[in-house]
Amino acid sequence: MSDKEPILNPSEFEIDFQEFSNTLLPDTATVPLGGGPPPPYQPPGTSSDYKIAVDSDTELDSTNLLRSEGTDGSTPATSAFWSLEFYQQFFNVNDEIVLDRLLHACLPLPSNDFMGKLRPSPDIYGPLWVCITLVFSTAISGNMADFFASMGDDTEWTYDFKKVTIAATVIFLYVTTVPASLSGYLWWRKSNTELKLVESLSLYGYSLTVFIPASILLCINHDWIRWILVLVIIGTSGAVLTLTIWKLLAGEPRQMALIITAVLAALHVALILLFKMYFFAQTSKAPTPAPVPTR
Repeated sequence: MSDKEPILNPSEFEIDFQEFSNTLLPDTATVPLGGGPPPPYQPPGTSSDYKIAVDSDTELDSTNLLRSEGTDGSTPATSAFWSLEFYQQFFNVNDEIVLDRLLHACLPLPSNDFMGKLRPSPDIYGPLWVCITLVFSTAISGNMADFFASMGDDTEWTYDFKKVTIAATVIFLYVTTVPASLSGYLWWRKSNTELKLVESLSLYGYSLTVFIPASILLCINHDWIRWILVLVIIGTSGAVLTLTIWKLLAGEPRQMALIITAVLAALHVALILLFKMYFFAQTSKAPTPAPVPTR
């Protein structure tokens, strides 16, 4: 008696292929042996896993790009000082912060922590516009003072354009060399006082805020009023600058801190007197009475 093996029909069986984690095929591919259309082929570029990976890489690249541009006001440590990203952080400031710093630059109070208003993000935007505005206000007011002083004279008054150049040279030279010298000196002495260059530049730029309205009032053609305004500038701008520097040098030896503060205060007063003596020195003279003819 012979046993016959059963004949298997291939169309009655199906083979299932399970997807592994490192494949790009669908979750389960059913391939009928007895015929029928095969499942659609998914190329690697259209799989869902590949799309997720691409989206993740794109999002990461976008994040790094935004971070390098400094959207949060910070600059990465890899930015060189000659790149735009390095200087962008010093102009990333809004109007409210600038107005608040301008206001505190005119408050000569011991409780006024002006350096606390500048840290931890000092800016150059505000001081730059303060200096530019002061250049034109000083030049215009100085020429107006000369015009008022020349009224009643026989000579013809002409506008002095050199005052714009001289004002720009003096102002920008002062707000760059003096704070840079201060920061450089403290760095050279390896002082415990940490004063970055941008902090000192911002401090000196904002300290000239009160000069702007004072320069407009200095065109009043009375010398005693001008000297009162000079004392007001010294008592506001000079006091804010001196008190701020004195607080910064609290960790220094008292004698050294006193010398540095006195030198910087003297330079600031010299700047104020220079403005008064050069731009607003002339006043109108009282007309001399005509001589009485004698017989």
